[in-house]
This record gives sequence, structure tokens and C-alpha cells, in this order.
Amino acid sequence: MGCALLLALASIGAQAGIIASATRVIFHEGETEKTLMLLNTNGYPIVAQTWVDNGDVNAAPELSRAPFVALPSVFALQPSALKGLRILFAGANLPADRESVFWLNLYEIPPTRPTTPPLASRVTLAMNTQMKIFYRPRALKGKAENAAEAVSFTLQKSPDGYLLRCQNRSAFYLSFARIAVHADRRDYPVRQESDMMTAPFSSRDYHLDGVSASALPSRATVQATLINDQGQQIVKPYTANP
Repeated sequence: MGCALLLALASIGAQAGIIASATRVIFHEGETEKTLMLLNTNGYPIVAQTWVDNGDVNAAPELSRAPFVALPSVFALQPSALKGLRILFAGANLPADRESVFWLNLYEIPPTRPTTPPLASRVTLAMNTQMKIFYRPRALKGKAENAAEAVSFTLQKSPDGYLLRCQNRSAFYLSFARIAVHADRRDYPVRQESDMMTAPFSSRDYHLDGVSASALPSRATVQATLINDQGQQIVKPYTANP
């Protein structure tokens, strides 16, 4: 089982040295604990620090007020080693009519004094990987897998050109990997940001770069790539209304 899990984690791909067994963590109301398996894909040992916050990359871990605790908060991990990380819900008065989102931070610190030749000639940097934690109240209307049906897009003129406004009428967060407007046989992708989510019962404007007023017709097609609960990417077409 250990070898199979290690291979499964490694197959996810490693942009960071720590790879988790899931791309997001979902707590349904009443659940108090989840476990993530972590794999160190680096060729060297690391020390990892974990905490949960509201997503501010500049916030200090000790200042976090998120209602989740990651344990252990600090641990060492040898190359190719696996570690179980417990995430505990500490309880909080969160909204009952919509999802809430928090961020799990996996901060990895490489050795300060590498001694082996492969490491001695390499610059190693500390890296922080963030994962989303969703809290879903029991009374939510609808299902997460149907949230994409409650979305509409509108083209909005701005001083810089065009914005694409996403209106989310569902109780769930929508996570996008990519959004592009298709018009006149061309794709106009929105500007990529570190957080591409649209919150429940809200709208968000995404910037369209390099689009002139004459480039887009009054009605255009939108190709939105959404990320589901399993971390899979689902492409869905929409019509962008003027």
C-alpha cells in the first residue's frame, strides 16, 4: 500500500517539493478531521511548517485566526518519505448559506548546509505551497457538481479595454484554471491570477488583455475551465452577454 501511494503521489507532478494526496480539502458540516498524505519529492531532506489561514501570503502563521489546525505543525521529512498530516476543525460560527474557504500552507525549508555534491552545487530556496480548504454547511442549496450551471458571463468595457464579469449565483466557490473569450476564430484569455475563484452569490471581474473594441462582437463565446472537487479540469462553454 505504501509503494502504491508513493507512486500515485509522484504521478501528480511536482512543482513543489512536497506533494499532497489531494488538491483540495473539503469539510462537510459535522466533520472534524481530515488526513492528507504528504510526499517529499526532493532529493534532500526538508523541514516543513504547516498552518491554515485566510490566504494572505504575507501573513505570519502565528497571527492566523482560521478555525482549522494542521498537525504536526513542524516536522522533518526525508527524501521520498511519506507523512500523514491531520487537519482539525476547531469550530467556528461560519455562514450557513454558503461555502467558506481557507488555505492550508505547506512551507518547506531545505537544508542550510548541503554537503553532498548534487546539493552543494545547487541553490535551494524555501517554498510555500497553498491548498484550499472548503467548509460546506449542511443546509446548502444545490450540489457542488451543478454549481457551474448557475454561472453567467458579461462583457464590460473598461478604461483599459474589456473586462469579463463572472456572476456566481450558487452557494459554492467556483475555481477556474483558465477562462477565455472566443470571437472571430481567436481566443482571448483572461489575465491569469494566483487566485482565480469567484465567491458564492457574488461577481468578479477578470481582465481581458490586448482586446480592442472592434475585436469582440456583441455576443461572444466563453470557454471556462473549472476545477472540481477531485481536482479534475472540466471545460464548459458559455455565452458572454453584452
